[in-house]
Amino acid sequence: MFYLLNKSPMKVTPYCKNCLKALAEKTCYLSHAGKDVLLNCFMIIDELFGSDITPPAIANKIHMLIREKTGVADPYAEKKDKEVSIAKRAIMELDELFSFDLEDVLKFSALGNSTDTFLDAKTNFLDLSDIKFYAELDKIEKEIDREEKDVLILGDNVSDFLFDMKLIRFLENRGKNVYYAVKEAPVQNDLCMIDVFKYQFDKIFNNIISTGTNKVGIEKKDLKGKIMELWERDAVVIAKGMGNFETISEFRDGKKFIHIMKVKCPSISEAISFPEGSYVAIVRKF
Repeated sequence: MFYLLNKSPMKVTPYCKNCLKALAEKTCYLSHAGKDVLLNCFMIIDELFGSDITPPAIANKIHMLIREKTGVADPYAEKKDKEVSIAKRAIMELDELFSFDLEDVLKFSALGNSTDTFLDAKTNFLDLSDIKFYAELDKIEKEIDREEKDVLILGDNVSDFLFDMKLIRFLENRGKNVYYAVKEAPVQNDLCMIDVFKYQFDKIFNNIISTGTNKVGIEKKDLKGKIMELWERDAVVIAKGMGNFETISEFRDGKKFIHIMKVKCPSISEAISFPEGSYVAIVRKF
């Protein structure tokens, strides 16, 4: 099956407004924010929506406002605890069903991008035969097999990390030096350095580095430190999740990226030409 390569930046689309408003409602609720804060969030969305901007850029402004007004730094803390618990249970059930070949480690990593979907109403794990997974294996193999030894993985949700360990070990077995980048401080349910030590992820893998930000996705202007060094050295970059995909689409520097994610909305589905609800491992050049 062949798909068109969409190289356009991921600006907001009509589908995004309701999602952003739902994000504002959820974060305000978890932060115990007043109605005035929520209304201000809605104003930000309405004011910025017609502009040349990505969904994560608007989301970051919402999160900044809520933090400033409530003083709550990590409103998603309890939800992250639950996600990690579900991820550990899922891995116990699913790990041995996946081998260490490229397709399986990519699929396992992709499944981790939405741990909440692993359980049905009866708390049984979903049938893997229902999962739609698309991988551009030849392109990914070519990227991984480049002479460059360093690999930078841009993490996403807190539970992704546990599902990424198969991929990390696969890459290390290929002779790669893997660096796993997470947020410096909390934002949404993304993995941050505080979580790394809280859940003792550093004892599982000790090459975890910080993006230096508390933003959804990653912006080119924020690249610094080890991440900037890896970038300039042309390390292989693997980006998890839609937020990273949307922000990286703005970079426009001709670099190839391996993107692993669940396609959770129509906007991403249209941008990459894969079905909404599917899991993908693809290569894109922006």
